Amino acid sequence: MAAEMGIGKRSYRWITRQLTRAIFGESEALRQVGMTGMPNASQAWFIVAGFFARFAFLRIIRCEWRHFERIPKSGVIIASNHLSSADPAMIASAIYPRSPRYMSKIELFQKEPVIGYLFALSGGFPVRRGLGDRAALREAERLLAEGAAVGMFPEGHRSDTGALIEAHTGTALLALRTGAPVVPVGIWGSEHLRGGWRAILRQSPVQMTAGEPFVLERGKRIRREDVARAHQRLMAEIAAQLPEPYRGVYADLDVEAERRAALSPSGDEGLC
Repeated sequence: MAAEMGIGKRSYRWITRQLTRAIFGESEALRQVGMTGMPNASQAWFIVAGFFARFAFLRIIRCEWRHFERIPKSGVIIASNHLSSADPAMIASAIYPRSPRYMSKIELFQKEPVIGYLFALSGGFPVRRGLGDRAALREAERLLAEGAAVGMFPEGHRSDTGALIEAHTGTALLALRTGAPVVPVGIWGSEHLRGGWRAILRQSPVQMTAGEPFVLERGKRIRREDVARAHQRLMAEIAAQLPEPYRGVYADLDVEAERRAALSPSGDEGLC
């Protein structure tokens, strides 16, 4: 019986892989980390799913987004704080019908195959957090060069308190390496959506604001000091889009001072 179940499971996986490749195409980024049979981004899927998601966020949850027309049509990094699992879908709805590509933790694809499959179908690609994942960085660079909007949450995971927590420097490094413009986004109110249907019935207000695009300056080589300065500037820009109670550990940053500091990159020797 166990052997028969094993054969059935393998057959199911083989059929799923073949259908995925035939209909959607296989995700190269996921294949490179040993996860074959996961779909590549499907624009047709996003158009359909995104339409219903946008309707739900506008009409049911009453999400309000401001200034998203500022987002360039070319390759751009959308950097946001992170309060709930709904944040990626809300940002995607705000720029619909454009399809953003999200760097998502690899555990999402490994441990939650249904959700992971949908993330891959919607354009998500994996990152191994805390390991300096160069493959994820190269994939993000490729997407930006092709003109994609790449969504990033510098904090790395949702804030339990709702306020900004200590963030990672990967988003700043990506912006420095590519020269892509960055649009800072502030989200508040979406932490209430963790309550599920109760929050939806209460119609808890959710607001999202996009700041002005900016480009992080760099010298001939990227030094650690450049990354640190760029990171401070990035988080100051995100914090500036948020009400004061949501600014957390970056509440004391002076955005104008960080902008001036980021205009003086270091010398030649660097990381890359």
